[in-house]
Amino acid sequence: MSESPQDSTVDNYARQFMPPERRARLNDQPPVADPVEETVAVADTPPASGEAVPEAPVVPDSVAPTPPVETTLSEPPPARSTSDNGARPVAAAPAPEPWQDAADEDEAAPAYVEANDLFKIYKPADLEVVALRGVDLEIRAGELIGIVGASGSGKTTLLNILAGLERPSAGRIRVGERDLLDITDQDLVAYRRREVGFVWQATGRNLVPYLSVRDNIELPQAIAGVGKKQRRERAEELLEALQMSDKSRRYPSELSGGEQQRVAIAVALANNPPLLLADEPTGELDTNMAEEVFRMLQRINRRFGVTIIIVTHYAGIAHWVDRVIRIRDGRIGSESYLMSSYRGDEGREEEYLVVDRAGRLQLPREYVEQLSLEGLATAGLDEDTGSITLRPATAPHRSRERWETLADN
Repeated sequence: MSESPQDSTVDNYARQFMPPERRARLNDQPPVADPVEETVAVADTPPASGEAVPEAPVVPDSVAPTPPVETTLSEPPPARSTSDNGARPVAAAPAPEPWQDAADEDEAAPAYVEANDLFKIYKPADLEVVALRGVDLEIRAGELIGIVGASGSGKTTLLNILAGLERPSAGRIRVGERDLLDITDQDLVAYRRREVGFVWQATGRNLVPYLSVRDNIELPQAIAGVGKKQRRERAEELLEALQMSDKSRRYPSELSGGEQQRVAIAVALANNPPLLLADEPTGELDTNMAEEVFRMLQRINRRFGVTIIIVTHYAGIAHWVDRVIRIRDGRIGSESYLMSSYRGDEGREEEYLVVDRAGRLQLPREYVEQLSLEGLATAGLDEDTGSITLRPATAPHRSRERWETLADN
């Protein structure tokens, strides 16, 4: 969905907290020059002998100067239909995904969120509980991601580490330019204040009950030292984007559950962070309100280009996000995408297994149970088709000669 760009004041304020690579791309974009119409005048006097007569260039009627194109963060610029000299049409490049900028087509561009062999171990009393077991994860700037998994799988722990609420035990976790494993307490406070927004499941943890909707949105900005005029402009912009402008003077107790979560999203985005995290934002809502919250998150993602990660149990999350990441037993097990259908229906969700950098692979539980793959297995590679086969196996018995040799010794 296309939204109008922000005004210049808010846009300059928003650039302060964008990911460095996205801010650099916006600053480096050259202005588009207006097309210049050139005319060639032919002299009335005849040329001197031996001198060639200049002819006016002939421009086909079908080729017209390309007008300047206005672009927003939510929509990629359309491909030019003609080459720079305007004489020969060229093939248009395929349009990137809605969450991608033109520079995202370069696969060498670094991910905005990157986790390598990430571990988190809790030590209650004399026990050790491993919540994350070597998580490998990459998320591009501007993506809308859903994370699902059973209770205790580690998805909330991963979200808390990304939010700076917990520190990892081992591995590497990077958000933008910050290494969250090796970060000072002072930098961690600045990170939580300006670079990440968090939406809790319980609405009571997101809003101050004795402040109005507008005051709740302005509070994080006041703590960050933002001026009064900018606070008011940012609050009005978020309320308009979330369709809550008419409820700016109400208190949280005067709002429905879905409206409270929308205000909670606005509070999390008050300082315009490049990363928004939501932990079960629809856990206390019915289906209709849940879809409305997801629709608003999608609108925020498209309009402001913010990276959004949602932890949820909602079964239809694939219809609202770019991809779904599934966590099983503290590891990334698979990713799924909603594949469009040529028949125009809602499409189907396609699941892919994830192989990490160490070559580890998590098979779905139903495959393991059906094929009895627990324990030993043999693997085979078909070089012609590139397929890998797994078969259950049993340990070979030692030969009689080996046993006799051991008995003699």
